[in-house]
Amino acid sequence: MKYPIAPFESIGLCFSGGGYRATFYSLGVVCYLHRIKFKGESLLSHVEAVSSVSGGTLLAVAYSKAAQEENFDFDSFYKAFYQNFEPGNDKLIETAVGKLEASEVWSKKSHKKRSLINAFALAYADMPIFKGKFEMFRKNSLSKLKHVCFNATEFSYGKAFRFQNVGYFGNGNLRCAELSKIAPKVNLADIVASSSCFPIGFEPLVFPDDYISNRKDNDYKALKRLEDFSNGLGVMDGGIVDNQGIGSMVNISNSGQRDKMLDLIIVNDVGSSNMESWQPENSEITSKISIKEQSKNWLKYLRIHWLYPAFLFVGILLMLINSIELIKGKSWASLYVTGGILTGVGLSFTLIGAVAAYVKNDVLHKLKGVFKKNVPESLLDEVESFQRLDIDLVKRMLLERTTSGVKMINDVFLKQIRYLNYELLYSSESLKSRRISSVIGDLNGEKKTHAEITAPKKQLKSVAKIASEAPTTLWWSEEDKKVDRMNSLIACGQFTTCYNLMKYILELQGNGVEAEGMDEMYKELKKDWLEFNKDPLFAVQTFGNE
Repeated sequence: MKYPIAPFESIGLCFSGGGYRATFYSLGVVCYLHRIKFKGESLLSHVEAVSSVSGGTLLAVAYSKAAQEENFDFDSFYKAFYQNFEPGNDKLIETAVGKLEASEVWSKKSHKKRSLINAFALAYADMPIFKGKFEMFRKNSLSKLKHVCFNATEFSYGKAFRFQNVGYFGNGNLRCAELSKIAPKVNLADIVASSSCFPIGFEPLVFPDDYISNRKDNDYKALKRLEDFSNGLGVMDGGIVDNQGIGSMVNISNSGQRDKMLDLIIVNDVGSSNMESWQPENSEITSKISIKEQSKNWLKYLRIHWLYPAFLFVGILLMLINSIELIKGKSWASLYVTGGILTGVGLSFTLIGAVAAYVKNDVLHKLKGVFKKNVPESLLDEVESFQRLDIDLVKRMLLERTTSGVKMINDVFLKQIRYLNYELLYSSESLKSRRISSVIGDLNGEKKTHAEITAPKKQLKSVAKIASEAPTTLWWSEEDKKVDRMNSLIACGQFTTCYNLMKYILELQGNGVEAEGMDEMYKELKKDWLEFNKDPLFAVQTFGNE
């Protein structure tokens, strides 16, 4: 069933992953939605759903928590969030590493495995903006913000693990009453850690073991009796499956929990569709030495060289001569020192050489066994022929495999996932005229802008470029501080949102959609857009600097 559009009446916000780049771009988005008015109300007050991933989850959890307060004040929320992460105040890395090193921390939090990501979870738990449990998002207790979904990925079925208050907590494969019962007891800080711990940089959290401190809790024990959770379920970064949170938001919009679809989904994305081309290795082959020959050269050092016992013999001989006073009838301190040094060096290298030779022979024997066991006899000659290849050729082949593999995982694979999720949004006829993709690089000068909107000026494009070039980290570097990256990201979130809202209204009008309050809102947006072009940071409320 297709529902009519009531522009801006019900809004869903998706916050992508991308470290602090995502966190503060997202802060700029909600800041601007709070600023702009629709029918006399803040546009932010029309947001009914939030879906977030990784770095975007830091902002999404903190905002969703604050929005539940009876006397919610956005300016107070903004100030608290800003000051927690402002360069100079931001102690996240320092606090987490300190907790990882402190044994007493883990004796008090014995339910958690000692790991870097759990150290981050404990650091988040120390911050008031993340204090509380998921139970605060009970459906019956929510007002304007009705749906929340903070995304991670689970490592049993390879699907999104959704910390959500609609649909299945976790996902359909894990669906069970025991999981639903334990969901309200999960700490928000652990959710933030789960969503933001990216692969290789962190290890997964283990559900429910790292999340529930009371091991006598009946709901915990009931869940642990189930096969999927008996050994613990690995949970980490939501960006692996869907780095924009689009799938979760589409599910929310189509949910049976709603009487109608969301009127507008805004995808706030700090990713990029661009990637640097892979470059082949062009080094010349000049060594003229094979792998087999080079291996022999390396392995010859793993033995007892004749010099080692020679040093040992000379050292012992000098100390013996000195002890029986053969030189001028007395002992010499210098001979004792020299003999002692030679003896120590000779003995050390002899022992090291003996051990190295034994280990070398043992390892080579085992490698040959593995080789014969796993390589078919028909391929032995072909595989062994690789030993005769030039070492520079092999080096080039390995480098190209490594660099292309890294490029495939980090860029090609993740970008294909990104395209598939956007296709979910843009191929749906029911979502036509209900979507905005607000990408961090929209205004950095690399894309054409809408013909009916005043072109962005050089200063604005410069701030957008600083924002879009932010690395995917959870800390501020000296370079970030130098270019005022944090405020540039917030400003970029603000003026990019302003621009895309104008573009969206023009699209609606082009499709013949008219609604009360839309023209007035466009005038306010246009006024702000002109102001952003004069001073891109004019709307950044730097409370921390007051």
